[in-house]
Amino acid sequence: MTSTLGPTDEQVRTMHQNIMEQITADKASAASIRTRPVVIRRRRIAFASVGAVAAAAVILAGVIIPSGNGSSAEAATILNDAAALTITSSDLVAAPGEYLKIATEAAYATVGRSGDGEPVTWISPSTITVYKPGDPDADWVMERHDLAPTEFFGDGAEASALANWAVMPNDPLTNGIFRAQDAAFYGAPDPARSTDALPRDPQELYEYIRSEYNGGSNNPDEDAWVRITALLRTGTAPADLRSALYRAAALVPGIEAIPGQATLNGRTGIALGRIESSRDERQDIIIDPETGELIGERTVRTKAGFGAPAGTIWAATAVTTTVVDTTP
Repeated sequence: MTSTLGPTDEQVRTMHQNIMEQITADKASAASIRTRPVVIRRRRIAFASVGAVAAAAVILAGVIIPSGNGSSAEAATILNDAAALTITSSDLVAAPGEYLKIATEAAYATVGRSGDGEPVTWISPSTITVYKPGDPDADWVMERHDLAPTEFFGDGAEASALANWAVMPNDPLTNGIFRAQDAAFYGAPDPARSTDALPRDPQELYEYIRSEYNGGSNNPDEDAWVRITALLRTGTAPADLRSALYRAAALVPGIEAIPGQATLNGRTGIALGRIESSRDERQDIIIDPETGELIGERTVRTKAGFGAPAGTIWAATAVTTTVVDTTP
């Protein structure tokens, strides 16, 4: 895979033809709901940006994405390719007595102090597995575990990290098995998993998400990117919503295609990211170019700090969804 700027006219025609073929394929019936989403694998997400129309608009699959106010033309192309692939997929469905298993492998940075009092950083992995029941009256199940630190940045970081791990209490809120109706593991249903009422029109969805901004992020644009990626990583959003979320993401200002390949949990894809000017990090999502499926997310430091160099992956999550018939 390569990333190319300024495609030829032939590349643009080929990309558009690919997308139209994928949309035509959407009319075909799905082969199975018991395996990974079924997609047309002859085609891949195009890497080329649509430079010839960047000054006016990116037009893909009948959707017009204004350029200049939203994502870069290249990022919008990738997101809309992913949306077209996603809408052809068949959602995994758990029958009564079965569960949709959403397994998330994560790793997060912790900033501490070395024995000399200097700031250091270590990365600690964790796992979160959610089981969504096929029976709507059954409890959801969640299993969470914090794990020992694995990466260390700065002189004395490893010693500080292992000392912290040795005395860290087994927090009952973040370790163990939890059961609750409607994923209300902490007293209220998880809003990220209540998606039936969300608009499927990309523009309406984008405006709805922005209207929900109530602080927390620096501004509505950052908040919209965070909310969209949070919905995608739940692993429970249906295909029509995932497709709309990709198209809505193309409207968020500042989304850029990241050069090169990105790998999470052994899977390689295309990274799209956004930098908030007041932060020293970039927030990425990684998309499988064969299927349009979200592989996961990562946060990358754009400046050195706390003992870690620029380019350090500050946080990462990788999501896998399957159907099972038992829970812990």
